[in-house]
Amino acid sequence: MMAETRTVASPATLPRRGGRPPLTESRKAQVRLDIAKAAVRLFTEQGLDGTSVAQIAEAADISTRTLWRYFASKEECAAPLLSFGLDRFTAYVRDWPADLPLVEAADSVDWFTDDSATRLLLVIDLLRLTCTEPALDAVWSRCFSEGVGAMGVVLAERFGCEPTELRIKVKASMLLAATHQAMRDYIGRAPGEHGLSLADTIRAATRIGLAAIDD
Repeated sequence: MMAETRTVASPATLPRRGGRPPLTESRKAQVRLDIAKAAVRLFTEQGLDGTSVAQIAEAADISTRTLWRYFASKEECAAPLLSFGLDRFTAYVRDWPADLPLVEAADSVDWFTDDSATRLLLVIDLLRLTCTEPALDAVWSRCFSEGVGAMGVVLAERFGCEPTELRIKVKASMLLAATHQAMRDYIGRAPGEHGLSLADTIRAATRIGLAAIDD
């Protein structure tokens, strides 16, 4: 089935119109996240191929034209949910005190907890879908790659070097891979299989990752 795609115009190329004032960046981010939630719910219920851009737009209470302004394809609609945790973790590492070992960050605060339990459940559903939907897995790979770049900037500042250095790229990749593997481990368990809770699984993996790079 041919994927629905559209070229997304950059803010600089969008025509200026009178009427309502432009959305703030925070409001745009919220709109993108709302679209992502609607999309993942539909992907989970109907499958990727069984979901159209028009259905996602309707579920997000926006027009199809508005959706195309934010995303180039229906698969890309899932990106904000995939990026949310990566961005939050990167911000947490950035704000961790420079005089404290990074490994202590794994146990001090549950950075991965969310005020929206629904959002976390949707991320879990989405990661399950990436195991069977190559198009969604490709979106995840892009989000991960972009996340590594952002984490590299944070680690470079902490360790006093350039984000282009190989060791920083490796450290950033290792750290985000630790959280990714925690989620994969959790969703890969057989029904009824006992193990660590999601929070403890992420905490344990994060501790391993932080210990490996904190030198």
